[in-house]
Amino acid sequence: EHASNEVMIQRILSTTLILSALGAMLGFAAAEAKERRVQKVDIQVLDENEVGFLDADRIEGRLGTNRLEGELLNDVDLQLILSHLTDMDACERAEVYAQMNGTVHIDVWQRHPVLRVHMTDTGEDHYLDEDGRRMPLDVHFTPHIPVMHVKRETQAHMGFRFVNATKDDPFWNALTDQLSMNDDGELVLHPRLAGHEVILGNADNCEHKKRNLLAFYRAQVKRGNLRNYKRIDLTYRDQVIAQRYP
Repeated sequence: EHASNEVMIQRILSTTLILSALGAMLGFAAAEAKERRVQKVDIQVLDENEVGFLDADRIEGRLGTNRLEGELLNDVDLQLILSHLTDMDACERAEVYAQMNGTVHIDVWQRHPVLRVHMTDTGEDHYLDEDGRRMPLDVHFTPHIPVMHVKRETQAHMGFRFVNATKDDPFWNALTDQLSMNDDGELVLHPRLAGHEVILGNADNCEHKKRNLLAFYRAQVKRGNLRNYKRIDLTYRDQVIAQRYP
């Protein structure tokens, strides 16, 4: 029993020493952390190859992050940096975090516009992003996306539905340039092929309309008279109604 008590005492002493050493190490680390300074700010726009509204230089100029180098890491308000980033119109989301080596990381993802909306009465332009949210134009970058000309903001939603429904279709992507709404409330496509307009009616049944339009194009190209048409109507289920120039 006496030997057992000695072993227990030794274990307690050993544990106490370990805890004391660990406490000293943690205290030292904490003290060192308080004195750690920002060595570098690493800004990454992770979808820079997809859309070009933001880059590292623009973010640095907007936030003044170059002034952070040399500051105490504990004094850097990461949440405030994140708030300033998400206030930028082109920023979809961002992450801001610091590493023990003194590097502050800023990772940014941009909003992706899919449609430019031109208000014909006022001349004002804006974008709709992938989620249909309004987004202002940007002086640094102009994406090559379809433009819809409308009198009322609500008319742009049909164009948005169409470009979203056809975004992965090479045929529609190659054809779609300008969109509008006619007096009958129908969606109209003004393709890159000059000289005619395509009446889509609405944003539904895009695959069926593509088949009908492709069949019409192929037939007219063979005959060499595609440019003779000014209006191609796809609103009928099983036929194409085409109007020639006078």
